[in-house]
Amino acid sequence: MEKKRINSKRKGNAAELELAKILTKRFDLSFARVGVSSGARVKNTRLPDHAMSVMAGDIIVPHGFRFGTIEVKSRKHAINYRTANKELDSFIEQAELDAKQTGKPPFICIKVNRQDWDTMVPLRVFSAVFFNCEFYTRYKNFLVYKLETLLSFDQQGFWFN
Repeated sequence: MEKKRINSKRKGNAAELELAKILTKRFDLSFARVGVSSGARVKNTRLPDHAMSVMAGDIIVPHGFRFGTIEVKSRKHAINYRTANKELDSFIEQAELDAKQTGKPPFICIKVNRQDWDTMVPLRVFSAVFFNCEFYTRYKNFLVYKLETLLSFDQQGFWFN
């Protein structure tokens, strides 16, 4: 019997929706999928600045959220964050490009099949307090954490400006 191939677009949309629900529940604020297809759909459209900043990335974030864009990736296989990786570099490049529209740092979330969410957070957003807590690893100028670890951080001290 041949395995049914999973539609990667549908899988990505499901990951975005799952993450939006996790964040909405954690913060009791509305996070939502941008819809259509990542931030690319508005790059060639003339929208007001405030609309462009909301449409950056894959998840619409509430006012005051520290990160300007949330980029969501869904993968079949685990990622080795300890070695150079062209795929991770492309995730970072896309997230940083989208984040420029907002003037805030990017937040990258990666869901691997049957594993917990990983996150990549720019090193520059960490104060000394947060930098000293345990992190999974470092990839270039990003710290890689499990999402559940970051969600345990104080809302006002880490998540919101």
